[in-house]
Amino acid sequence: MDINNLKIIEIVVSVFLILLILIQTKTNNFSTTISSRFAFQRTKRGLENFVFYLTIFLSLGFSINTILLVLLNK
Repeated sequence: MDINNLKIIEIVVSVFLILLILIQTKTNNFSTTISSRFAFQRTKRGLENFVFYLTIFLSLGFSINTILLVLLNK
């Protein structure tokens, strides 16, 4: 694989990763979570679950692509 293709993939994956992380920001901020006496656990469902796993997948792809770029630049 050409190093220029890996650089393009790195940029595209990083942009999508940033967008997915921004999508996942919660409406509750840190201070309301701490001050809340009745905290509850809820499961991710549907699209939220898909975005969560897609973020994990893209972060792994980003890490592997970065390692390949470092190894090929030597």
